[in-house]
Amino acid sequence: MFRALAEEQRAQFARDGFTTIRGALDEREIERFERAFYRHPPLDGPVPGVYPAPGRYTLAKSCMADPDLAFVAEHPTIVDGARALLDDDPMLTAFVIYDRTPGGPGIPAHNDYKRWRPVGSSMKWLFTIVALDDFDAETGQLFIAPGSHRLDRIRDRGGPVLEIDPAVRPDNEAFIDPEIRRGDLLFMDMHLWHKAAPNVSDKHRIGFFNKYAARRHPPATGYFQFSDAAYEALSPDGRDVVAFHSDKRIANARLLLQNDDRFLLLDDALPGGPTFHERAIPDWDLGNYIASAHAATRERLKIEVPWMTYVGDFDEGDELARVYAYELNGHGFPVRYDGEWLQRDELVERGFGYEAEAIDRWLDPDIVRGKGISQAQARVDQYAY
Repeated sequence: MFRALAEEQRAQFARDGFTTIRGALDEREIERFERAFYRHPPLDGPVPGVYPAPGRYTLAKSCMADPDLAFVAEHPTIVDGARALLDDDPMLTAFVIYDRTPGGPGIPAHNDYKRWRPVGSSMKWLFTIVALDDFDAETGQLFIAPGSHRLDRIRDRGGPVLEIDPAVRPDNEAFIDPEIRRGDLLFMDMHLWHKAAPNVSDKHRIGFFNKYAARRHPPATGYFQFSDAAYEALSPDGRDVVAFHSDKRIANARLLLQNDDRFLLLDDALPGGPTFHERAIPDWDLGNYIASAHAATRERLKIEVPWMTYVGDFDEGDELARVYAYELNGHGFPVRYDGEWLQRDELVERGFGYEAEAIDRWLDPDIVRGKGISQAQARVDQYAY
């Protein structure tokens, strides 16, 4: 089944921050997905109990390696709809299934632009929510606040990244029930406020909440790392939705530090050091190594930049390096930095590896970037830097 978006649905999304396709998945597709789901207990993330005790459980990470789950990530109604609403090729940033078991609590009102999360730090992304059960007063409605996405908060202050003003919480009366039923597809803007009611029924409330970013708007923290098996579970054409996949470990976090037209090299490499998982905010979506880059540059360069933004992932032998970037603004204290400041062409002449490619990506005017921060920074105020 394929359902194209109508012009009025695109207009609704721009105006209200959401639109719905009723019956986007047929019963055969839903049953295929359900059978696969029950082969994979939803035990990712901070589990509040022993499944299926009352709670909200997550199946994520690389469960997409099962083709009977993966087909949803490349479903033409979902992908083509996301492409139309993003006005760009959609890149899968999260493949997530939620199971709110009987008695599971609701979730308070929030929006999901989050500068510390791979699934939330792109400057342009959306939810694609498909219900495997009716989201009603018994299983728990998903409430949304039309128009609360407030795109006027996005600011271009002339630097290499865009900024977003703090979110504006809508009044309680602003929330509505879009009446999502089994097989329906809800497209929801990244900034739209939403909340969920508790499951007071004796049934599970299951839905998948996949996220897609516009190709030209990569997550500021870097992409979630899908496994090679998850990538290969997609059809050859469907694999275009995965921006980054590898079974190699991201072993180092490095910083491309720019000063005018020069970039800092330390010991013949970009400054950085070993990666670690910060775990200051419990969640399942790994991939933010900004804290690792902070630790390394604080140790070697005696600096701590207020934000970083993702550039790319590059081979370093049997491992990978995740590279972030930051441009010095001239307001810092004029002290000497260890290492060498080199222009891009000097890097090429001296035979460096991926560094020139990283610079080219960082300077690409077609890429729209936001500010990425560590979990520790976000715990204080994610808009503070």
